[in-house]
Amino acid sequence: MPYNESRLKITTGAKGQSELIENRPLLALDVGDARIGVAISENRILAYPLCTIQRRTAKADISTIAQLVATHDPIRLVVGLPLRWDGQISIQGQKIKGFATQLAKLVPAEIVFWDERLTTVEAERLMIANKTRRKKKKQKVDQIAAALILEDYIEQFQLDAPID
Repeated sequence: MPYNESRLKITTGAKGQSELIENRPLLALDVGDARIGVAISENRILAYPLCTIQRRTAKADISTIAQLVATHDPIRLVVGLPLRWDGQISIQGQKIKGFATQLAKLVPAEIVFWDERLTTVEAERLMIANKTRRKKKKQKVDQIAAALILEDYIEQFQLDAPID
């Protein structure tokens, strides 16, 4: 589910679809207080976990993300935004918006927000189903959640694509 706000926004419809066809990847971020999960989609069909950033300071975290952006040159960063059940932005969502506003000053890629409700719960469920060990689960859950956010984002554009 998209969330829109000025420079930090999402484009939809034909324009958004044509941008997804460009030969540049998408990156997704699942921003938490302790870690930031990162996922990538190079072909705009599949998303896969890329890495987990251990949070230090906002400046250091933004610098690390800026390095990932420089390395992968994404057309867009999809940032998970936790919303409440009524669709309003949660307190954590407000913190993430502030972080993304700082990030937008340093990276050339467009930053868009995407509803991330229950992605971490789903990531944990998948890891339990795959019998992932507890230590490995802690290391991977945020990047898997980021991949789920990115898959949902990509799927929405595929559903909105015109049928020839």
